[in-house]
Amino acid sequence: MAVLNKRAAIKKLKNLVFSQKSDLTVFRAKIEKQFTKLVLPNQVDCRNTTVHGLTCDMLIPQVSSNKRMILYIHGGSFMGGSRLSWRNFCASLANETSSRVLVPEFRLAPEYAFPAALEDVTAVYKRMCDHQVEIFIAGDGSGGAIALAAALSLPKQLRHFFKGMILFSPWVDLSFTAGNFAEKSVDPINNVDNLRYCGAYYTYSANLDNPLVSPLQAASTHFSDFPPVFIQAGSTEVILPGIKKLADKMQEAGVDCTLKVWDGLFHFFQFVDEYVPQAHLSIGEVGQFVKNIKNQEDNMEFDGVGDLWS
Repeated sequence: MAVLNKRAAIKKLKNLVFSQKSDLTVFRAKIEKQFTKLVLPNQVDCRNTTVHGLTCDMLIPQVSSNKRMILYIHGGSFMGGSRLSWRNFCASLANETSSRVLVPEFRLAPEYAFPAALEDVTAVYKRMCDHQVEIFIAGDGSGGAIALAAALSLPKQLRHFFKGMILFSPWVDLSFTAGNFAEKSVDPINNVDNLRYCGAYYTYSANLDNPLVSPLQAASTHFSDFPPVFIQAGSTEVILPGIKKLADKMQEAGVDCTLKVWDGLFHFFQFVDEYVPQAHLSIGEVGQFVKNIKNQEDNMEFDGVGDLWS
């Protein structure tokens, strides 16, 4: 196995966090420069499509289920990131899960504050349901918060298409309730001040305890109809206590929720696999999680999938 280059990984991942010192234009440009790659791994095909008026990537591995899709919500502190900068990572996810991955270009704060991103993601989910596909909802960081909010707000008549959830280091509490953050954190990526600053751009302060902003604030019963959930996080994360509480809350509600904490690792380490060899193992575990959930149709095929979104 390759050697962990923690210093380089942390330096690159810090580009994902907006702070008081950040300029919005520069912040967005740095994410695109650092994470956009022209060549995708594993011969994954990328097709551009429009869903409910939103530009999206459709990432299609060489072998994929014709009845399973992952709706991926990218992170970036609610204010940065795109389908382009997340394309390489989502291509790896598509390959490991043998699933098509749809990555929408949802609206970003502060130009479009809460609930704009949530409305966009929910609209895309509804459009996916028109094609009778099994849907996994996934996201990282701030995208994990939006993904959870979308899952909590799904219409009852469309919930049966929701087959699983995958979360990488999700931001689960922007209300900053005591006990949901590590008091003596060694997090090299995030800190409470930065998270608080991002929350202020995403929505007004009186709304931070809204469960659709801070999913950890939702009652256990609100998770009772969730499908299996797989959460991954690093042991050094300042948000880890809240993530653990979310997993506990889901389990109390009867959800098949698995939390994997990677010892010594940090926020969304999966995003920098060139520096963190454990990232490949992590995505491999996600692939196994998805494949273990019984498909509606076991036939595997590649041809014709693009026709769904013409």
